[in-house]
Amino acid sequence: MSDEEQRENQENTILYIRQGDQKDGFAEVSIAPDKLTVTGTFHPPVSGGDFLTYPNVVAKLEENGIITGVLHDVIQETIFKANTTHDTISDVVIARGIPPVTEIPEHFVIRKDLIERKPEIDPDASRVDWHAVSAFSIVKAREPIARRIATVPGVSGQNVYGEQTAFEARKMPVFSAGTNVIDHEKGLFAGKSGRLSISSDGVITIEEVLLLKKGIDFTTGNIVFPGDVIIQGKIADGFKVYAGGSLVSSEVVDVTEIVCKKDMIVQAGIEGKGRGALRVGGALSAKYIQNCKVAVRGDITVSGSIVQSKVYSMGVIRMGENAKLVGCECIAIGGVIAFDIGTPRGAKTYIRCGTNFTVQQELDIANEQLKILSIKLQQAETAYKDDQNDKLSRAIETIKAKMAEINAKIPTYLPNIDTNDKAYIEVRGSIHPGTELEICHVPYTVTKLQKQVLFRLDKSKGIIISEPWKKT
Repeated sequence: MSDEEQRENQENTILYIRQGDQKDGFAEVSIAPDKLTVTGTFHPPVSGGDFLTYPNVVAKLEENGIITGVLHDVIQETIFKANTTHDTISDVVIARGIPPVTEIPEHFVIRKDLIERKPEIDPDASRVDWHAVSAFSIVKAREPIARRIATVPGVSGQNVYGEQTAFEARKMPVFSAGTNVIDHEKGLFAGKSGRLSISSDGVITIEEVLLLKKGIDFTTGNIVFPGDVIIQGKIADGFKVYAGGSLVSSEVVDVTEIVCKKDMIVQAGIEGKGRGALRVGGALSAKYIQNCKVAVRGDITVSGSIVQSKVYSMGVIRMGENAKLVGCECIAIGGVIAFDIGTPRGAKTYIRCGTNFTVQQELDIANEQLKILSIKLQQAETAYKDDQNDKLSRAIETIKAKMAEINAKIPTYLPNIDTNDKAYIEVRGSIHPGTELEICHVPYTVTKLQKQVLFRLDKSKGIIISEPWKKT
C-alpha cells in the first residue's frame, strides 16, 4: 500500500480507495482514533474515468482489516448517488463498531433539596426572604437522605477491526453512613433528627448539636434545628431561632423571635428592643433582660437587672445581688426573688405570683374581647334606635351571642389560674412606692419604701402581709 493510498494524521487514519487511473472515481475513508467509526467521502469520475464500484470499496476495506459493522447498503447507495449525480458525497458513516458499555458502580444519590439551598420568595411581594435561606440541611429521624443506585455492569465493545475494546468504570462520588445515619438496602436514612454533614471523604453524619461559631446572620439564615444549638456570636437583627433542644449563647442576644424547647443559657444579656419575643420550654439563665417579652416554663435566673420587659415564668424568677427589677410586668407561679424593685420615679412595676401565666393570658384575651364586643354592641344598639332594620338587629344578636359564649368560658379559667398560694415575693434590697403586687389575685400596693422584706399571702385573712426578710 502506497503513501498515496493510506496516511495517518494526528486525529484520524485516512485511507484512499481508487479504481486505477487518477480520473477514476475514488473514496476517501477516515477511521476515527477510537476505531469505532469509519466515515467516507465519495468522489465521482472526471473526464471519462471509470466509476467507483461497491466490490472494489468492500475489498479495500477488508484488505485493510475493516470487517466489523460495515454498512453495506449505505456504501452501495452512496456510490450509486455519486456516480449518477456526479457530485461528491461527503462524511457518510460506512462502518460502526460496537462501543463498550461503561460500568457504573453502586452509589448513592443524595436528595437535591439537601444540597441545594434556595431562598424563599414571598408570592405577594415577589421578594426574596434572605432571612429564610439556611446554610444548613436539617433532617428528621427516619427521613431518607440518599437513594441507593445498583451497579450497571460494564460490557466490552468491538472496533471496526474486530478487536475487543475494554470498557471503562465511571468514577462516582463515594458516600458512606457515619454517625446517626442508617445504611439500608434502599439507601441512607436519618437515624436521628439533626444537621446533615458531609465530610471531604464522603462520610455522611447527623449532628444533634448545631454549633454556630460566627453567630446568626445572612450566611446562616434563620435557624430551625431539632436538637441543641450553641451560638458563639451575635444574632443579627431580624433573624429567628427555633431550637428543639437547649440553646446556649455566649454573647448578647438581640431577640426577634427565639423559641427554645428545653433550657436556654445566655452568658451575656437578652435584648428585645421592645419588639422581641423569647419562649423557653425549660429554664432560662442570663445576665440581664431588657425591653423584651419572655415566657419560660421553668425557672428564670438573672444575675443582673430586668428592665422594661414582660417576664412570665411557670417557676421562680431569681435575680442576683444589686439587680433591679424596673418598669416590668412579671408573672411567676413560684414567686420572685429580687434585690431592688421599682424606682422612686419612673414606670411602674407589676408583679403577680402564684398565677399560671398561660391561663392568665387566655383570661386577659377573653376580657379584652369582651371590652371590644361591648363597644360594638353599644354602637349597634345606638344605630338601631335611629334605623331599626333587620341587618342591625341580626348584628346585635350575633354580638350578644358571642359575649355570652365568652362569659360562659371565663369561669372555666378561674380554677386553673391561681395554683400556688405559697408563692412569695422576696426583696433583699429595697422595694419602692407605687409597685403593685398580686399573690393569687390578691392585690397589694407598696405605699412606702421598704427594705429587706418578704411578701406572702395570708389565705385565712385574704390579704398579702409583709414581714422582714432574713438572710439564711
